[in-house]
Amino acid sequence: MVISFEEAAKGCKKNIKVTKIDSCPDCSGTGAKKGTTVKTCPICHGSGQVAATQRTPFGVIQTQQVCNQCHGSGKIIEKPCDTCNGKGRIRHTVEKTVEIPAGIDDGQVINVRGGGDSGINGGPSGDLRINVSVRPHPIFVRDGYDVYCEIPITFTQAALGDEITVPTLDGKVKFTIHEGTQPGDEFKLKGKGIQRLNYSGKGDQYVKITVEVPKDLSRAQKGKLQEFEDLMDDKNYNKKKTFMDKLKDFFD
Repeated sequence: MVISFEEAAKGCKKNIKVTKIDSCPDCSGTGAKKGTTVKTCPICHGSGQVAATQRTPFGVIQTQQVCNQCHGSGKIIEKPCDTCNGKGRIRHTVEKTVEIPAGIDDGQVINVRGGGDSGINGGPSGDLRINVSVRPHPIFVRDGYDVYCEIPITFTQAALGDEITVPTLDGKVKFTIHEGTQPGDEFKLKGKGIQRLNYSGKGDQYVKITVEVPKDLSRAQKGKLQEFEDLMDDKNYNKKKTFMDKLKDFFD
């Protein structure tokens, strides 16, 4: 089953079609035509096995073999059901509503108890196992129950600070970035991650800031930017100053 990133985070219900083996509705799983009964095998007396005696150089050996008359079922069906041909089971397609729990991850398996094929000779039904695949999200990346995303801002926003809109799985939220925000700075939105599977509480969301350098500047824009740069000094570029000091010490 393929589901979206949001469906995995929030949980949902899905209608699916499953081809499975069930008890025949016409004979109720007996294999006998309606109005008739199943008889006990007269050869094995319902055990499905018969004793076989064999003489060997070491003496007489007695073994158990499958009854040839009933083929191990212990029953004789004189008039087989027309629907299932005496097998007692039929293959058909059914629709099921499956509940996807919040927090399920890509590659995990949902087990639907009793949703598989019906058992033989009245045995219990098997389970239906659903392998879940989660489609990638265009914005978010999941790590456990935490969510990560990157948001680009302008040089001016990074330098002066600004209020930006941050997307989350619960909707948009406002966040104020401080003056002097650097590329790669990361902040956390607590409880904005993914619901923990079968537990209360959510993971967190981590937002990484990328500063976009403007391109295709006009002559006027370049001139203004150069005027701005001429007003800068070492105290405005701490990383650059530290690097230049290390470089000077290295060559000295």
